[in-house]
Amino acid sequence: MKYFNKYIYFILILFLIISCSSNKITSNYSMYEKIENYQEDENNQYDFENKIYKSSIHTVLLHPYGFELGEAILNLNKKDSLLLSFDELDSLPKNYFYTLIHCNADWTRSNLLETEYLKGFSQELIFEYTNSFNTIQNYVNYKATIPSKNMIPIYSGNYLLIVFEENKKDRPILSKQIMILNEKINVEANIKRATILDKRNYQHEIDFTIKHNGYNIDDPFNNLYTVIKQNNRSDNSIVNLTPVFIKKNEIIYDYEEENLFDGGNEYRFFDCSSLRYMTERIKDINISSDSNKIFLFQDKSRNFQRYSSLIKDINGKKLIRTQDGLDFYSESDYVLIHFTLPYSHKITHGELYIHGEISDYGFPDTHKLNYNEELGVYEAKIYLKQGYYNYEYILLKNNGKTSSAFIEGSHFETINDYTIYIYHKEIGEDYDQLIGFKKISSKGLF
Repeated sequence: MKYFNKYIYFILILFLIISCSSNKITSNYSMYEKIENYQEDENNQYDFENKIYKSSIHTVLLHPYGFELGEAILNLNKKDSLLLSFDELDSLPKNYFYTLIHCNADWTRSNLLETEYLKGFSQELIFEYTNSFNTIQNYVNYKATIPSKNMIPIYSGNYLLIVFEENKKDRPILSKQIMILNEKINVEANIKRATILDKRNYQHEIDFTIKHNGYNIDDPFNNLYTVIKQNNRSDNSIVNLTPVFIKKNEIIYDYEEENLFDGGNEYRFFDCSSLRYMTERIKDINISSDSNKIFLFQDKSRNFQRYSSLIKDINGKKLIRTQDGLDFYSESDYVLIHFTLPYSHKITHGELYIHGEISDYGFPDTHKLNYNEELGVYEAKIYLKQGYYNYEYILLKNNGKTSSAFIEGSHFETINDYTIYIYHKEIGEDYDQLIGFKKISSKGLF
């Protein structure tokens, strides 16, 4: 009996040690709508966009190695690579795989077979993962290099990267867009204030010319597809412009109205890379045994304010960082961020969203602001990993169109990045090549 009591005592002590050593987990604040029962449709189609399908997946990043602010674009003829990383709010790692799906210029599935556009394996295991360390929120961080040595895309164009559990390819947990460039032309571009007089003070005009010396483009009106993006946004991109002039070895896109963007405003920002002190935009930090919460100062509508050059942004991007640890992939904690925007009444012709890379440039429900009639403010609470974030308020109208000017205002002085993508379908080919790419800035228009 004496030894039995000692044995029970030893078991109890061991149980307490194990319990105390584990990280505490916050409430399950879900950043995205729970779509865990997602299934492929009969046509084997996915949503061909940046999207998360599982509520436990957070902080999906895809960027060039060594350049976190870069676009997810690879050069077919160079040995560059992209880094994919994401977190799952769980303590147990899983066997996740990824594959690439070739797409047309408009992000629909191309007619190429998997064996035609991939060299090597058709899927690749994500074998690098790390459990979070010294965080309240438990998670597993996964990383993968794109492309791998075992699976190499051999054509240029658009690709959809999907990640899925082993033997569940029809139920992806996330998808990300990738572009692979095979540069065959030169793109010359020019940004200026709008030519149309009544739009000069708040819009940018993007003119560009394709120079294709030594590369044959037989039918530029039907076989070229152009895309212009502002700050990596898709909701306001300008697509499939037709040429205005065609000269020998030059195709000119010089419009006055069809190529206009609202200049918008510089992005708002906050820095939550440390939970030990309050930075410029943070009003309060609340840390408890099972959660981290940050309350930002109230924002204000800027649609009637003058442009200010004092705000220095990173054009809607985010940088995951922590000053409270060494490895920001596994030691950055998660924080529930509280946003408030005073407004005199509830908007009836659309919904307000917090937008930017903070939302993967989409409009998930958890980034939609709700109107608090009692306080007269729009509110949102978003569960984010520690770091530096840009964001803006965008109105998604009932007709599907979007407007950042509704809350943020619009100015020609705003510094934006614009990217131009040129796709070409050669006669006899069954897919769109990405043959040209140009990135320019509106800096210096005033």
